[in-house]
Amino acid sequence: MRVDVAGLERGQVLQAPFHERVDSRADDVVFDAPVVGRVEVERTSRTVRLRGTVSTTTPLVCGRCLEGFRHDLTVAVDEEFLIGATARVGGELGPKDFQFPLGPDLVLDVTEVVRQHLLLALPMVPVCRPDCQGLCPRCGANRNQGPCGCPREEDGAA
Repeated sequence: MRVDVAGLERGQVLQAPFHERVDSRADDVVFDAPVVGRVEVERTSRTVRLRGTVSTTTPLVCGRCLEGFRHDLTVAVDEEFLIGATARVGGELGPKDFQFPLGPDLVLDVTEVVRQHLLLALPMVPVCRPDCQGLCPRCGANRNQGPCGCPREEDGAA
């Protein structure tokens, strides 16, 4: 979804449903369902603000038991883009450094912003469920499927 910001007047808010297949462009991440939600683009005199909430699913591998599972992913998007500004390099960061310049064509690529937010929302160590028991460190059996038969150490570390 691309929005021509030049066509929006100051104070105008464009609200739209978001329903697209989004390519993660990452080798190990696939958004296997369309990304759906609602977004709004608001134009002010110097900025364009993008807000909304979107959801999708992605297959992941549990970091404890190594089983695959589908993970529901919902993110809130809230970004502000400067109109007619260029990126500043160097110096101390201030509030304006978190507003990104909009390209000279004044077209906002909403899909790209959504893609980046989805990737940032992925868990660093995915877990299939909170009570996942993981693998036995001795024999490698999946403890979620039952005890493996290895003797437990006294301190409970096994």
